[in-house]
Amino acid sequence: MPDQSVESHIGFYNGRTVNVTGVVREEPDVRVDHQRLTIGELRISGRDISGRLLATTNTLHDYQYGDMISVRCALEAPERFDAFAYDRYLARFHIYSLCRNGSLERVGTGRGNVIMRVLLLAKQHFLDTINAMLSEPHASFLSALLIGARRGIPSTITEAFNRTGTTHIVAISGSNITIIAAIIVRLVQLVGIGRRSAFWWVSIAIGAFVLFAGATASVVRAGIMAFVVLLARQLGRPSRALNVMVLAATSMTVINPLILLYDAGFQLSFLATIGLVYVNPLTDQLFARLPNVFGIRDMLSTTLAAMATTTPLILYQFGRISLIAPIANIAVLPFIPLIMAFGFAMVFLAMLVPPLGVVVSWPTWLMLEGLLSAIVWMSHLPFASFTIVPFHWSVMVGLYVVLWYVLRRFSRTKHTYDAQTI
Repeated sequence: MPDQSVESHIGFYNGRTVNVTGVVREEPDVRVDHQRLTIGELRISGRDISGRLLATTNTLHDYQYGDMISVRCALEAPERFDAFAYDRYLARFHIYSLCRNGSLERVGTGRGNVIMRVLLLAKQHFLDTINAMLSEPHASFLSALLIGARRGIPSTITEAFNRTGTTHIVAISGSNITIIAAIIVRLVQLVGIGRRSAFWWVSIAIGAFVLFAGATASVVRAGIMAFVVLLARQLGRPSRALNVMVLAATSMTVINPLILLYDAGFQLSFLATIGLVYVNPLTDQLFARLPNVFGIRDMLSTTLAAMATTTPLILYQFGRISLIAPIANIAVLPFIPLIMAFGFAMVFLAMLVPPLGVVVSWPTWLMLEGLLSAIVWMSHLPFASFTIVPFHWSVMVGLYVVLWYVLRRFSRTKHTYDAQTI
């Protein structure tokens, strides 16, 4: 029977210098001048220790998922800073101790899940191919668009996304899942597999892509909802939007209850989906008389619908609102599918026929450069965004009550689920 005493939890050792061994349980978070390792399966003096340790080290060593690490470090407890609940943010990953300036040594390899190791190796090869084809920040931007790998994006570009309300374009969502599903369906049909049998291949592909993209809250949510929609179609039954969202949220919180309170990505992802499903019909009516030239009306409608449900929480969590977001999204969203298509083509051609990959990289770079330049330029416009602090939680609740009343008062639509709104 495992030891349940307080000494068997890593948090008990905060403030002490200890020797601890463990296994890298997540993909290493590699930055420009350092990397962060999430270490689990901890042992101290032969005792199994629950919880996880986040260790920061230099980039001289190429640590990988599944490596066994020996650490000597003065452990610290995560603390809040600048009104950011860093301790709660890490708690959702079961991380309760930090090692900032410790001594790390790899003492073993090959631990962890075999499938995860293979997927992460494939992901690294995918990213290495992008880096070989494109310079920065274009390579990091494309990596974020295709598989949500945002760690290499410079802080100046990230701030431009925040000021223009376009951060969501570098977060994996239902559109990415839909593209993957469509590609797999087409491929399996080309080899003679029927549409109904393709369900299983698409489901496996979605699961692999969720792990490939890091299994963040928004990716897992989109993956679960996509699978439920596909399953409903396989069984010939309609999928009600509310039922699908409740099922996805319940599944995720059962696995990790902490994300319900401490994961802003989880919260914003569901709120944006609620906006697309329930508010979008109202914004469609609001702009019904506008001409839908180049799909501008539809993009304006969906952008405002998502903003209606996410802005109160964004104001409460971050104290910021982007005034230019509707215009910025209309300007950049039409080009995202085209850039993604060229990006995937560039990577796969570079793997198969490198000269063709180089050729495709030229228009890909040009589109990325144009998009980044436009976002940075718009972020510098006067009053592009401004902060509202402090923004009390009661005001946020009041705004959601008003939104609920408007939906109850004016919405008469029964909502089935469309894969495009995942």
